[in-house]
Amino acid sequence: MAVDTDLEDVNQTTVYIPFNDSGSTNILSVRKNVAEIDGSDDVDSDAAPPSLFPERDLPQGCELRFQACRAAWGKCLKRMQELIHSLHVPVVESIVEQVKKSYTDELPGLPYPELPVVSVTSSSTSSSLFEEISFRLEENTDELFEDTNDHFVTHVFPSDCTTITGAMKTIVSGFVSRSPTGGQDIKRKPSTSLAAYDIALLEAWYRAVCDARDDRHHRSRLVVIMHDFEQLEPQVVQDMFEICSSYIPRLPLVFILALASPPSPSYIRATYPHSMLALLRVRDCPFPLAEKSLHNILLETFFDPTFEPEIMMGPTTIDFAVEFFTRHSSSLDGLLSILHLTHMKHFEEPLSVLAPAQALGRSEDAAKVLLTPDAFPFLNALFARVHKSTLIVPVEHATSWRSATVDSLLSLTETARDSFRMRAKLLRVAFRLVLRVRQFMLAHGYKAGDQTVPDLMCLALRGRLGSVYGYLCSIARELPATQLEDFVRAVHSFFEDIPEDVRAEEDEVISRVETAYKMLGRNASAQDISGPLGNWLSEYFKLRIVALEDAPLWDIWYTGSTPFPSELINPSPRASILAGLIHPQDYVSPGQRSGDDDDDDLPDISILFKGYLESAKMINVYDWFESFVVFLEARKRRVGKNCIPDGANGNSRTPSRKKGKQKQVEDEVVHEDAGEDEEGWHTEVQARFIRALQELDYLGFIKHTGRKADHVMRTVFDSPE
Repeated sequence: MAVDTDLEDVNQTTVYIPFNDSGSTNILSVRKNVAEIDGSDDVDSDAAPPSLFPERDLPQGCELRFQACRAAWGKCLKRMQELIHSLHVPVVESIVEQVKKSYTDELPGLPYPELPVVSVTSSSTSSSLFEEISFRLEENTDELFEDTNDHFVTHVFPSDCTTITGAMKTIVSGFVSRSPTGGQDIKRKPSTSLAAYDIALLEAWYRAVCDARDDRHHRSRLVVIMHDFEQLEPQVVQDMFEICSSYIPRLPLVFILALASPPSPSYIRATYPHSMLALLRVRDCPFPLAEKSLHNILLETFFDPTFEPEIMMGPTTIDFAVEFFTRHSSSLDGLLSILHLTHMKHFEEPLSVLAPAQALGRSEDAAKVLLTPDAFPFLNALFARVHKSTLIVPVEHATSWRSATVDSLLSLTETARDSFRMRAKLLRVAFRLVLRVRQFMLAHGYKAGDQTVPDLMCLALRGRLGSVYGYLCSIARELPATQLEDFVRAVHSFFEDIPEDVRAEEDEVISRVETAYKMLGRNASAQDISGPLGNWLSEYFKLRIVALEDAPLWDIWYTGSTPFPSELINPSPRASILAGLIHPQDYVSPGQRSGDDDDDDLPDISILFKGYLESAKMINVYDWFESFVVFLEARKRRVGKNCIPDGANGNSRTPSRKKGKQKQVEDEVVHEDAGEDEEGWHTEVQARFIRALQELDYLGFIKHTGRKADHVMRTVFDSPE
């Protein structure tokens, strides 16, 4: 009912129509079964989509994979948000400090006070940056030492600033709608107050705030955050700044400008005249370099030895994320969307339900799930994958299948999981050591290649980093004594900081590094230390930096070389609309089709669109309607022929013999009913035609012309394939 209401509402510009499939009617019962397996009472009412691989999936596989995907992505998202927040912290603190000192740190001798403006280059940051700025400016930090940030913040968007009246109304209303005493928002009476766009109203409100807080020094600032500053009308912004500058310092206004353009050349200085810039005191607060932020987030999320993601990203995903970030949208929100879609794509595979530990519950619960007849296809697929992997010794392949049980399969899967996670962790440690050695060589003036950090990540995941670490080890073998000591200390300190479980696995290489470290104190020659150390490191890198696809059941925890579904993040709406109009049956499940003929299932808009493609540049609306009527009547006759006659159900009647006037009266009644039905049918066809025509008009397929009132013009001429 909500969808119908939204469709009839003329104020709604976009309406979401949820997909309703006949196969989703029993989803609620599946969710209850999953809740029983997990031991929880939380049953969500959202319907899970049908499986893409029903021939080898669990009956509740979609639901289980959805929960696993949500948990895996939640862990990855939390890590990335922490990293993004760490990038925001210095920027936020700098902005807060500039706002705090905006009216205390002024140049003496100025002919008039300047309006403080802080420009933030935020093209590569996340949308949460200005939320963090607002939170820091409005929070109370330390009232004991008068270190308060109890400022007022309002947000202005380009849609609010089409005129100077609208811009001033947005700024003034954003502040005066709040209570001066900090209580509930107040509602002003227009008849007893100044106009909502009058800045004098804001001045009176600010005096009331200072009196209520006993703020004689006017420490509270009025901060205006202007989003998407380049999209604002320059003339409106110029008038707004001139009005606001005439009221300072009585109103301690501070403007924070969100810029997407680079800091050099400056958009503000290139767009606005010198007369307006003379009224402003602009302070730049650039965000860290976009590529550096991207590399740091990818490195600390997927190649940090202390953090273990549930799903390891493959080289194709990293390549696509870097390319999209550098060529299309340098926003960290876009990076989050790409990784989110990668997680969702990964969990389409039925075996990915085993990604988390004990995904199906305890061994007893897992056995109950997998031993049901509906789960046999999934069990067969798991059995085939396990017995094709290296988990089974080759000499036991011929006999091990006889004694295979559900517990043994799940035990082997747990073994594969532990093996893969340790292999990935050892790869991360070795890769971080390569970066440490590379950074040392670059700091001492050696050439270490022009690859970026994501390039090195992809090479390491593919097991093709041999040329990089081979060159670095060859330099290490030739280091002079003055540099060798620093190099050995750097490698020694690196292994001191690795996790304990990794230290147990890397005991051999650590002991060799310890030997080289002790030889430094014995005044041994540089060649005696550098040569063996370079060889040890080369052997270590060769052993640990290998492709993760070699691990058994790797595709459960690793995306590998799976292509990224770029059509999801960069869709083609034109092609999708044309395909939906020409082949609407592709968007309907087979169980919902009403007839054997494809034309019986065509909606009205698709019927009109078929005539649209066959017409010339100008379309006669009346001829279009006549062809629509012919199509519907032909379909009506086909449907009528397929109806079951009265005698087919055994209800045959003996024809009655009626004579004279009684038969004539009944025939007249039948003809009157048929006439009424025919009239109603024509009215219905006209209404359906008008509605379908309006839908095509709304989609932009037709254009009205003033030359011929009964004609419309086509706007799409390319023949869709």
